[in-house]
Amino acid sequence: MVTDSTVINPEEGPGEAIEPQDESDLTIMEHLVELRNRFMVAAAALIVGVIVVLFFTWDPPESWPNTFDILLDPARDRIDVNLRLVQDEFALLVHEQQPDGKYIPPETELRGTRPDGLALNDLQIASVLESALEKAAGGLSTPSVLTEDIRDLTTVQDAVDYLDGRSEEDFRLASFSPTDRISAIFKIAVYGGLLLALPVIIYQALAFIVPGLTSGERRVLLMGVFGCTFFMIGGMAFAYYIVLPRALSFLLDVAADNVVTVTGIHEYISFVTRIILWVGIAYQLPMVLAIAARVGMVTAGQLMRFWRYAIVIVFILAAIATPTPDPVTQSVVAIPLLGLYFLGVLFARILYTPRDPDAEALA
Repeated sequence: MVTDSTVINPEEGPGEAIEPQDESDLTIMEHLVELRNRFMVAAAALIVGVIVVLFFTWDPPESWPNTFDILLDPARDRIDVNLRLVQDEFALLVHEQQPDGKYIPPETELRGTRPDGLALNDLQIASVLESALEKAAGGLSTPSVLTEDIRDLTTVQDAVDYLDGRSEEDFRLASFSPTDRISAIFKIAVYGGLLLALPVIIYQALAFIVPGLTSGERRVLLMGVFGCTFFMIGGMAFAYYIVLPRALSFLLDVAADNVVTVTGIHEYISFVTRIILWVGIAYQLPMVLAIAARVGMVTAGQLMRFWRYAIVIVFILAAIATPTPDPVTQSVVAIPLLGLYFLGVLFARILYTPRDPDAEALA
């Protein structure tokens, strides 16, 4: 009688049966072949991801998102070309203010005769607008203001609106060598491609590891993967929207009146990608603590007693994640990380599973 767990070999007759093979029956060479195949699939996913990001970085259609522009947005957001700044620059040029102490009104005509207008020519207006744009940029390179671009401007408010458009679209970083631009583009493509391919890479790694784990270990591992992905995305978003604008604002405004700063494209991209990547990695802290508690390595009580050392470790992680010497940026990263540590303590209290003494004895 043949059971469901056996298979008849027709060449050897009904007296012989072949036991089905499972993962534990694979030889070392078969495991290596499987590892090679999964590595090739992960590598192919990475290559595809790099090509996709490269397409959206190199020269995508105008209506499509540009990865390079996305990384430049935190710097663009800090260029505040406001009415007061432009009024200051025009007042400095014409050496006058209104009798009541207020600045030149926004409706004042640039080329109109005095006292109602400013009686400026195109070259004077262009020099004022360049000066205002450079002060607002605080070290970021800006394009020249050409006289033919400003001939349609009639009032001070028109000049403000024009500079707002220039600061949002046309400001530039500096390139100090012929390879700076292309190396920055490929660095964006590699980092972005890695993020796009990460789900495939994780799946291939799990598909190779999971068959050797128990069902409980598989659930813990999958829970950790999904949780780490969530916190990784959250950390990267926090770095992009919160950390970067504040870091740029602080660093580019230090000694801005005495030092002319020219920001290179390679340095800027390295700075931005490092902060986004490392802050995302640092935000894995709650999941690391949760998984450690789940497998019985730590308890919530132990973590709470460890809080003084945790503060020191958190600030060390923040220093690694932010490659800047200023305490402001480090604190912006460290304070949320400290909150995530206590969130990890909460996860540990909920998910803690004591180790099985019998299982440890058998091991």
